[in-house]
Amino acid sequence: MSSSLYRSITQDWPTSDREVFPETSFRFLESTTSTSTVLRESVQRGESGHFSVLAADHQSAGRGRRGDRWEATPGSNLLFSLALELPEEPQHWSRLPHLTAMCVANAVESILTEAHPVLAKWPNDLYFGSRKFCGILVEITPSPRPFAIVGVGLNVNMKQADFPPELSGVATSICEVEGCEASRWYLLGLILQAFLTDYPGLLEDFDPVLEWYRERDFLAGKIIRVRTVNEEITGLASGLGCDGELQVVLESGEIRTIISAEKIEIC
Repeated sequence: MSSSLYRSITQDWPTSDREVFPETSFRFLESTTSTSTVLRESVQRGESGHFSVLAADHQSAGRGRRGDRWEATPGSNLLFSLALELPEEPQHWSRLPHLTAMCVANAVESILTEAHPVLAKWPNDLYFGSRKFCGILVEITPSPRPFAIVGVGLNVNMKQADFPPELSGVATSICEVEGCEASRWYLLGLILQAFLTDYPGLLEDFDPVLEWYRERDFLAGKIIRVRTVNEEITGLASGLGCDGELQVVLESGEIRTIISAEKIEIC
């Protein structure tokens, strides 16, 4: 199964791209707990390395930020994790979720038959209009050397009837937007080629990513409530800082910079 999927993913790729991502770097599982957990453990054991990919039809313990569950109907969505060796400059690592959002969103937009601009909600979600269709989780593992495990859950072919009641009206999929199903594996190929082109270069030359994100900023101009480890604040979302941090203007006029948040709500 992995071999046939690998050929589907890379069939139109140039040889140079397949050299960076050979068949031995791709693994597919019909079902697993979490692609990110399994891939991280494989990297830590030295069995997987840079640009290793693990994809699955179903996750029994898929995770979002702060341990939120991410579940999908088996065989309907694109669920994968990508291992990336991190550059030496740790100050650039926090930019990876933004780059991931851009790579995924550009791939999705390229297959749509009509204009449905993708919006990016800081720090890790993608939306069509007011409905979420993709979650991103970037985790760092320091052993045996610093790696990022980039987990992506992308709603491709789910129908509204497939979503649990609590997500009805707040989640969507490419199929719901387009009115027809799409190839998960063709999409994965587009996303991986974007990483091959842009990583790690755009972590350092971050301006193109920032420009893209600021144009698609789902939160900009909205009153939001942000809960961090230390406090809860309410204010006006006013864009991103130079490293992709969230900026919030409080009622007092103070600008608060948010690097990490437990929860963000729109008021």
